[in-house]
Amino acid sequence: MNRQATEIDVLQNLTPELEAEGYEVYLHPNRHLLPEFFGNFMPDAIARRPDKGIAIEVIQDSRDAKRRKEKFAKLFEGQDEWEFRVVWIRPAGPVIVLEQQTLWLIQKRTSEIKALAENKNFGPAFLLAWATFEAIGRILLPQEFERPQTPGRLIQVLAGEGYITPNEADTLRVLAEKRNKLIHGELKTRISESDVTQMVDVVSMLTKMAGKAPVE
Repeated sequence: MNRQATEIDVLQNLTPELEAEGYEVYLHPNRHLLPEFFGNFMPDAIARRPDKGIAIEVIQDSRDAKRRKEKFAKLFEGQDEWEFRVVWIRPAGPVIVLEQQTLWLIQKRTSEIKALAENKNFGPAFLLAWATFEAIGRILLPQEFERPQTPGRLIQVLAGEGYITPNEADTLRVLAEKRNKLIHGELKTRISESDVTQMVDVVSMLTKMAGKAPVE
């Protein structure tokens, strides 16, 4: 796969998760969408919401990559409303294809999630629920989800295929933002019993759907 194709894949994979966090994403944006301080810098993508903007640059890991990153990063010094984010493309390695789980194991993990929640361990229950959500998605759509998925893409594809309703998708996007904060180290993120219950309800519903359809 050439670099251009890889760059497009990377940006498309980022988009659903950013959208789940409330951003509007523009791939290869026109100059009129960019703040004046960008100057001649044309990022590969930008993500914007009322309180924040992100400039995204896909950089091939090479000898001059660090210099290139530092050159762009200087533009954002002192810019409180904008963040510069680099996504690295490294030499291709083995493709990670994840094993499809059994419905029995999905049900077992769902019971564990409920037990954790009953003991007020909402954070661990919530993260296990997201793992189980991805696993049941992989049973329903094995070709779509054979590789590791972002929460945003899981929601987008399952909604597009009719497995979850638009309202359920909206709820999951709110929960995905909490999941992302927690898993990336924002340990003060508050996870409620209701958050866990909503995840369990979706996982249980999808498990029933998977049980009624032939598993590929």
